[in-house]
Amino acid sequence: MTDTIEQDIQQTREHLGHTVDALAAKADTGKRRLGMVALVGVAAVAALVLWRRLS
Repeated sequence: MTDTIEQDIQQTREHLGHTVDALAAKADTGKRRLGMVALVGVAAVAALVLWRRLS
């Protein structure tokens, strides 16, 4: 009985570890996407300012 409970605990820990890893990867992807959007926005504003100065 104790062995079964210990095996269940170990499996639960492994499952939880995989779940946490998946959530962390998803969060990292979201941060990268937001960073790229911010970079594109800054580049667009810089291009607009440069275009207005040269016009």
